[in-house]
Parts: sequence; structure tokens; C-alpha cells
Amino acid sequence: MKVFIFCYKFLITMNFEDARNNMVLNQLRANRISNASLIEKIELFPREDLYPDNYKHLSYSYRIIHLDDGRFVLPPLTSFHLAQALNLTYDDAILEIGSGFGTTTSILNHFSQNIDCIETSKKMIESFNSSIKLGLFSAKLLKTDIESFFMNKSPNIKKYQKILINGSLDAEPFQIINKADDNAQIVCIVDNAEFKHKIIKYQKVNGNCNRFIIDEASSSFIFKYQKKEPFIF
Repeated sequence: MKVFIFCYKFLITMNFEDARNNMVLNQLRANRISNASLIEKIELFPREDLYPDNYKHLSYSYRIIHLDDGRFVLPPLTSFHLAQALNLTYDDAILEIGSGFGTTTSILNHFSQNIDCIETSKKMIESFNSSIKLGLFSAKLLKTDIESFFMNKSPNIKKYQKILINGSLDAEPFQIINKADDNAQIVCIVDNAEFKHKIIKYQKVNGNCNRFIIDEASSSFIFKYQKKEPFIF
């Protein structure tokens, strides 16, 4: 029986290792994720440990993972595109909106130990805090939620050099851009009539803001500025 249990665990480990290698080869390297030092670290990082048991089998999926509370986890490729767009340095103070299970947080943590996060889902917050206790990454959850942040009830964001939004918006985040530090970079996915599923980086310089379209991405809406009025008969 002990031999059987050992073999079973070994096979599970091998499956995750294979999934990780396939992710790096077929999702990242094949799609212009070129940061060699980051890829080297990711090849060794057990991404599956960030997920609750009932989601571990999806930890390397190329699809969006939807939870029953309305929140979601972005595919690995989208997370890496968002992180890579920010040109991260070890001195950066980073704000991450929609931290989820910490999949993007763990990527950011390879570059910075100064990461503040915002999340709404109780299930995700519980898993996120568990990962911090296990030492999988280092970050701090702020005492606010995603909707409050976008409804202009956000904390002071001028101290952050980099701001990453894990999900789509139906409009460009000008409120956030205007409140950010003068040299800040903000990256998100915009999905509206003008920009279809586009990863966009905004770079503030001397009071002006430059826009850079990075790539297309699979995502779900993290927030909608344009709220639809309910239809009444």
C-alpha cells in the first residue's frame, strides 16, 4: 500500500511538472514572453500550490477559470503579458487589482517585495493568505475591494510606480491614470468598441500620458464603468 501511495504521488507530481513545462513551451515561449530570468524561475515554481484542491487540475490551463462568486483567474499567458509590459525593477512599489489566488502576484514577486493587492472574493482571499503563510510569495492585501477601488474610493495610489489590473475594463482607466504618480505605468485590458481585448500600457511622463498597445488577450470583465440600467416593463 505504501508503495502504491508513493507511486501515485509521484505520478501527480510528474503531471504538474509536465503541465508546467508545456505552459512554458507552448504558452509563453511561443507567444513572445521573452524575459529569460523570469521564465527560468517559472520553470521551477509550483503554480499548482497557489490553487485550492478543487482547482489545482486547472492551474496550467490556457483558459479563463471562472469561480461561482463571479470572480475569475486569467490564463498564464495573459498574466505574463501584463507583468512583462510593466518593465519591472526590484525597486518598484506595485499595486495589483484583482489578485485572485496570487497567480500574477507570484510573477510580480520575482521582481519586487513591495506589492499591495486588492481582492473581493472571500474564497480567493482565503487562498491568497494561505499562500503567503506557506511562503509562496510576499504581498499585502489592502482593506478595500475591487468595486470600491474603481468607484473612486481607492487608497492613495501615488506611491506606486507600477499598477496592474487583472482583467478587462469597458473604458480606459483615466480616473486611475489621473490619480497615479507622474512617472507611473498602468497596464490593463480594454474591451470596448475602440479596443477589442487589447492589453494596453499607459505611461505617465511630465503630466502627459502615452498609450502603448501590447497585444490581444483572453479575459473577463473585472469592472464595468458603463452600468446597464435594468429593463422595466
